Amino acid sequence: MEVRRGGTAPEVRLARGRLRVVIPGARTREVQAGAIREAFVGWYREHARERLTERTTWWAQRVGLPEPRVLVREQERRWGSCSAGVVRFNWRIIQAPMRLVDYVVAHEVVHLVHDDHGKEFWAALGRLLPDYEARRERLRTEGPRLVW
Repeated sequence: MEVRRGGTAPEVRLARGRLRVVIPGARTREVQAGAIREAFVGWYREHARERLTERTTWWAQRVGLPEPRVLVREQERRWGSCSAGVVRFNWRIIQAPMRLVDYVVAHEVVHLVHDDHGKEFWAALGRLLPDYEARRERLRTEGPRLVW
C-alpha cells in the first residue's frame, strides 16, 4: 500500500504478479481499509468482466451457440447462473486458477442447452471437459478461500 497526496480515488496496479493499491491523501486506517477493499473489488470486477466474456465466447463457440450476454455480479451462493441467453458470474471466480474458471464458464454455457443437472447435461459437459469432476471437486475445496 502506498499513500500519496493529490487525486481522490484509490488506484490498483498489477505489477510483477502482485496487486498494489495507491491511496491518494491521508486517511484513517478504517477509511483506508474500506478504500482498499473497494479498489480491489472494482479491479477484480473489471478483470472478471473482460476475461469471463472472452472465455464465455470461446466456450459458446465450442458448443455451437451464439455469444450469450455476460453479466458479472456479486452472487452470494453461486459461482455462476444462466437463463434465457444471459450468463451471470460471481466476480470472485476470477481469483481462481483458469482451469477452475473454465469449469464454471463451460458449466454455465452447457446450461444454455440443458436447463437442469440431468444425465444429458453432465454428458455434454463431459464431452467439453473430460476432467470436469476433478475441477468441480477442486473448486469445492478451494472456493471458500475466494470469498472475502
